[in-house]
Amino acid sequence: MKRRVRGLRRVLKVRDTQKRLKERALIQAGSHCASMENNAQRIKNLHAETHQNDVAVTAGFLAAKMELSDRLLEASFVVEVSVQAAMQNLAAAERQNFAAQAIHDGTEKLLKSKVSMLRKRDVRQEDASSNILYNIDNYKKKERCDDW
Repeated sequence: MKRRVRGLRRVLKVRDTQKRLKERALIQAGSHCASMENNAQRIKNLHAETHQNDVAVTAGFLAAKMELSDRLLEASFVVEVSVQAAMQNLAAAERQNFAAQAIHDGTEKLLKSKVSMLRKRDVRQEDASSNILYNIDNYKKKERCDDW
């Protein structure tokens, strides 16, 4: 039984490592999502700035401004798709983190119950070994084995 507890301790260490890896992945996914949202906001701000001053000095300047506005609009659409993908990755990382936490907690509870059961069994054996009737019965068994 003690071998089983050692095995469970090893499994618990593995589960702990898995849990930490999932937490790290969750943090990375969160920072990536925040970065993408920040980029989307910056592009929207640039796009809004191009439309603030509608005074055009020359036709070339107006054409360049319109081209920049179109490119920023296209970039905004692309970044929005990337933001959605980053949010999906964040949600998946949250689910995986939750599952890893649940598995770790279950393994930890199992280990604690096994350790508790072993301690109770050891206490019962110690109590039984100090019991006179138990010792007499074991002594008789030992005598019978020695007679051979």
